This record gives sequence, structure tokens and C-alpha cells, in this order.
Amino acid sequence: MRPREIVMSKIKYLKSVRLKGGSTKWEVSPPNYVKAAIDAKYRRFDNHIDATEYAIHISEAYIDHRRGIERKQYIEDDTVAALVNAYKGTNSWTQLSANSKRTYDQLLRCMQNLRVGEARKPFQTMRVHNIDVSYAEALYQQLFKDVSQHRANHTCKVLRRVWTVGDRLGMVKANPFRNMGLKKTPARTVLWEQEQVQSFIDTADTMNLPSLGTMALMCYHLCQRPGDMRKMTWGKFRNEMFGFEQEKNKTWVDIPASPHLIKRLQEANISNSHDHIVYYERTGRPYDRRLYNKVFCRIREAANLPSVLQMRDLRRTGATEMAEAGCTEDELRSVTGHQSRDVLSIYVRPTKKLAAAGINKRFG
Repeated sequence: MRPREIVMSKIKYLKSVRLKGGSTKWEVSPPNYVKAAIDAKYRRFDNHIDATEYAIHISEAYIDHRRGIERKQYIEDDTVAALVNAYKGTNSWTQLSANSKRTYDQLLRCMQNLRVGEARKPFQTMRVHNIDVSYAEALYQQLFKDVSQHRANHTCKVLRRVWTVGDRLGMVKANPFRNMGLKKTPARTVLWEQEQVQSFIDTADTMNLPSLGTMALMCYHLCQRPGDMRKMTWGKFRNEMFGFEQEKNKTWVDIPASPHLIKRLQEANISNSHDHIVYYERTGRPYDRRLYNKVFCRIREAANLPSVLQMRDLRRTGATEMAEAGCTEDELRSVTGHQSRDVLSIYVRPTKKLAAAGINKRFG
């Protein structure tokens, strides 16, 4: 038998091997002391580019190790980490809103070093073909027990998206996160009382943080998400009407402001030289998400309001009050921006006033 021909490369640890049939393979074979130091592996490649990339990575990782620098783990093509990276390069990721990207990324990063059940490897280094239905179920149960049902549900839904894209890309053969029968988390039902809304606004004014009081009134009267209102600019308020694209669903809405809101905006505009309607008065800069949450909690505490109240609940409160006032579903959706009546039902909460209105309509 004709022995294989080995040709050494100038790149460290890399060599080409000509097989009996005439084909060429490339081998990366680090010595034992390198393998032991950085957990490197022998690998054979069909093409020179991948082999070179791996060889250079091993060489640089060992140099970093010698220098006491934590090396970057090489991500093999069939690991969960590689699948996540591939997902982030597709339209399924790029078309997400900035808020959804931030949420998904946080969930995926929290999963990186999670060891599920008896698995010895962190989640991100697991081979995708080892993630089966039983692993997915164990992951869900672990998150459900250690964190919350909401986190378990949300994480598995995001992973289902990742695996769906992986299936389309040919990186996985099955989606273990599909048809898991996830239990729905109870819909949030918290509503503000009108007196609580006014107390928050008055307290914000007293604390010299009036723009956050204005933001609360905008969320409440316009039935909008805090993220959209926090980023609202004066240019989107024309002729006493707001016109803007909602960040989450890319839905355009045109909403007239209420007389009360118009008056507050006119007063705010007199002393506001900023592009943004809502800004941190102590710096003159728009709020980022973290600072806004921090300042909101300070105002809520100073107003002696229940800690269960959140700014996002004002959207639900406003929508519920619109329903109580007799607004039709189409009128409600024109304000909230919901495309589906089913989703709208999550925001409009049943109340005694709605029940009474229904009985009155039936029996006159």
C-alpha cells in the first residue's frame, strides 16, 4: 500500500496530507503540551482555509496562555454557539426591534454557561445534535425551578426560533424546542387608578423631573409603550397629533393628543430646548433604559405608590378606559396599534364598568 504523503506547512501545527486516492486533506495537530494547556484538539479539514483558521487560532491561544491571557474558545461549526452566531446573521435577527434584540441577546448570554442536568459541558459548547427533546425538557424544568416560569417559557421560545433558522440553514436536523406544550404565564392585569397617575405626575414635578411625568401621561392617554414614549421627539408632534412608527411591530399610528396632554406639552415646550420630549433634567440628555427605570422607581417610591405599578401598565390602563368609554375594537386598535383582536384582548382587562355597559346594551 502506498503510504500517504505528508507536506509540512509554514503555519504552525498545520500540515497537508495527500491520500492514496490523490485527494488532499489538511491536519492541525498541536503537540501534547499545547493540547494540555489550552484543551486543543487534533482536527482534519477538507479545505485549507478552515484548517488555517483553526491552526492560527490554536497558535494564538497558546501564546495568550503563556502570557497569562484568557484565550477565546474556538467555536466549532456544530456547537450551539456557532448556531447562535449563524442565527444573528440572518434576517430573522436583523429584522427584530432593538428592544427584542436586547432581550433575546440577554437570554442567550445567560444560557451560555448553563449546565443542564447531568451534562458536563456548558450549553454554548454542546454539539447541536446532542440537544434532543429530553435535553430541551430538562432545560425548561431547570429554568422553571431555578428562575421562573416566565423565564423558562421565554428562553425556550427564543431557542425555538434559533433552531428553526438552523433547520433552514441545514445546521440542525430537528427542532427539540418545537411542540413543548409550554404553559402560558398569566397575563399581567395591573391597572393604575386615575388618582395614582396624577400622584405620580405631581411627585415628578415636585422632584424637578417633570418630563417623566409627561411621559407617564403620554403612555396613559395615548395607550403606548414606554419605550416609544421615552424616545419621542417634538418633530413627531404636529398639529396636536402624534404620528410615529411603533418600534416593536413597525406599525404606524396617528393619534390626536387629549386636551390635558396638549396643555402639558405646551407648558413643557416653553422651557424645553431639546429634541426629545422626555429627557433627564439633571444632564439634559435623553434617558437610556436603565436610568429611566431607576428614576421611575424613585418617583413611585416618593409618591407612596404600590411597587407593583409599572410604567408599562399605563398602556393597559388607557386601553381599558377606552373600552369602558364604549370605543369599538377598530377604534382601540387604531390607537394601540394592535393588528390582531386576540392580542388586543390581553390589554383590555374586564372591569365592572365594562360588564355593566354590556348588560345595559343588552337590556337597555
